[in-house]
Amino acid sequence: MTVPDQTDRPRAGLARSPLLPAVGLLYLGLGLVLGGAWLIGEARSSLFPTGWLLPAVLVACGALMATRRRFDIVGVLLGAIVVAVFQLDLAVYLDGAALGVDDPAAFDATILAAGIALVPLVLRPHFHR
Repeated sequence: MTVPDQTDRPRAGLARSPLLPAVGLLYLGLGLVLGGAWLIGEARSSLFPTGWLLPAVLVACGALMATRRRFDIVGVLLGAIVVAVFQLDLAVYLDGAALGVDDPAAFDATILAAGIALVPLVLRPHFHR
């Protein structure tokens, strides 16, 4: 006699929560707005130094979150953005430190990118398995 595996069952209340699709649509919209600002307005910002990568990742992750699919892809893409932004911020900070300039807001973009990446991590139970 075998015991059915209960790990594949969705937990009560989490499968029907509209929170993840709503956040996914928010990320999708934010990616489109930032992508449009970067492409059309040629907005270059030190806040998000990754250029077109952040809008592309936000659009892809937002679409996956809106359909409740593939947390692994969402986690890897947003984690990679956090690492890339941190490395760029560190390079800018070290260049400034070599010139004797102290930038107290050097890692603000890293904090914002990590906050964006933390939301899907908190909402992980809402993804389909």
